Amino acid sequence: MPAWVLAGFLLLFAGCGDDDQGLLVVQLAAETVNCETTTDRIVTVGEQRPFAAAIVSQSGDSAWCSFEPFASGASVVLEKSGTVGIHLIIYLARNESDEDRSATIVVGASGQSVITLTLRQLAYSPTAFFDRQWGEQPAYQKNEDYTYKTYYTTLTRGGRVRNYSICFDKEKRVSHWVAYPLTTNYVEPSVVRTNRWAYDPNNQQPAIPQSEQSNVVRAFGRDAVRGHQCPSADRYSNEATNAMTFYATNIMPQNYDFNGDIWAKLEKKIRDNMGFSRQDTIFVVTGTYFGNDRTITDASGNKVAYPSHCWKVLLRSSGRRAVWESSADQLYGIGFWFANDASNTGPLSRYSTSIADIEQKTGFTFFRNIPADAAAQVKAQHNPTDWSI
Repeated sequence: MPAWVLAGFLLLFAGCGDDDQGLLVVQLAAETVNCETTTDRIVTVGEQRPFAAAIVSQSGDSAWCSFEPFASGASVVLEKSGTVGIHLIIYLARNESDEDRSATIVVGASGQSVITLTLRQLAYSPTAFFDRQWGEQPAYQKNEDYTYKTYYTTLTRGGRVRNYSICFDKEKRVSHWVAYPLTTNYVEPSVVRTNRWAYDPNNQQPAIPQSEQSNVVRAFGRDAVRGHQCPSADRYSNEATNAMTFYATNIMPQNYDFNGDIWAKLEKKIRDNMGFSRQDTIFVVTGTYFGNDRTITDASGNKVAYPSHCWKVLLRSSGRRAVWESSADQLYGIGFWFANDASNTGPLSRYSTSIADIEQKTGFTFFRNIPADAAAQVKAQHNPTDWSI
């Protein structure tokens, strides 16, 4: 940063003394944001006292980062003071360029060294609302019948987080896939299964009209059971989190014997051997495949597509590394493919396959954040023993 900028910034603390007033912890609410993001926050933790922040550099052809909102004729504000414990808002202009850009922000308080933060805003993307640095994130596939949605929840341990994401097909009234992370925070402390079968109440956007959802409030009848894509038992943190798994958008028609036998065994195996190991996050995508035109009729008389097959793909990294920062030998992947009927017998390993195989069958691309130079190798893996199976 220019010496004059740093010198001016440090003058803000002149005369404040050098008494130790307790360690100041400073971070950005989000270090990387998408092209549509227009606000971020500087979060400070410590003994309440004044602090100052300055945006000392920002890449790009024009200023896009300020401490005041961008509006017609408004000036860019590069310095602002605040109070420890109260979030300081940073305003961003939308990134309409094809290049990522970054800003350097310095924060200081009396008696402590200046802390440097780097904020990165991603290049323009037409699917910015969908692009996430989440390990389970599939690639976007445009289709006028598809609605992409993420449900958020507040865990008993872990704060406000994503619960699961869906690719919902309004014509089939079933999600093609449901993607979710699995860690101990999602299942502990344990609550009982809520059985709150419901339509998506649309208290989170985007809205999915009830008329497009299947009626899961009443059982499907003899033709199928109400099968979860994100399992109820994977979301036992609290009742509200568990209740979301009973939304119609997370439910698929399944064969009774299949749902209660080998499908349940796979769900439990994932929890027992990985989710409860207190090691790495397991990233899961569960989904449906429609190899024929079979439908069932729900209690409201709606035709609901019946999957000919159900599948799961799993990914985890070693050493608590982020997926996008991992090499091929630090990532473990596997897939499972089942007919949605009573024919599935024998060990789970009989139904294991590679992620690449399920991508080829379904036409979806999974785990979009695996580095490009590692994706083919990871998606070709097929080692049940890596997953205690």
